[in-house]
Amino acid sequence: MDTKSIIGLTLVGACIGITIGTSIELIFSSLSSSSYYPGAPEFLNSFGNENVAVLIERLIYAAYGIISSFAGLLYRNETRPLILNTALHFGIVLICGIAAGSYLKWWSSSFDMLGVIITIVLIYLLIWLFNWLAARAEVKKMNQKLR
Repeated sequence: MDTKSIIGLTLVGACIGITIGTSIELIFSSLSSSSYYPGAPEFLNSFGNENVAVLIERLIYAAYGIISSFAGLLYRNETRPLILNTALHFGIVLICGIAAGSYLKWWSSSFDMLGVIITIVLIYLLIWLFNWLAARAEVKKMNQKLR
């Protein structure tokens, strides 16, 4: 993998991580109150400056996205079954999500943690479904060109 590809994968992963993270913040803020909270109050209050807390949060979102993007390279290994590559990728995404959530204080109880895990699973399934539908459409296009 060349430097240009690594930089591209890093930038795309960071942008996707920040986009998904801030979108989730907006959704949960909308569901829980009429005010916007850029993170869990317990996390934000643990800093003397809320801006520093939000910066750290965004860096964690970016890192999560970068790790998820690089984990996507697992799919390049065609000697392993697709289901194994998917399980490995999902495991990495889930473990990183749990680590990020634990540090960012996304939950205060086991029930809250379960909600975060379910959210991660649902987002993963939506992205997987989108990618699968895009790949299926591409295969259909190729098959039509061959006819």
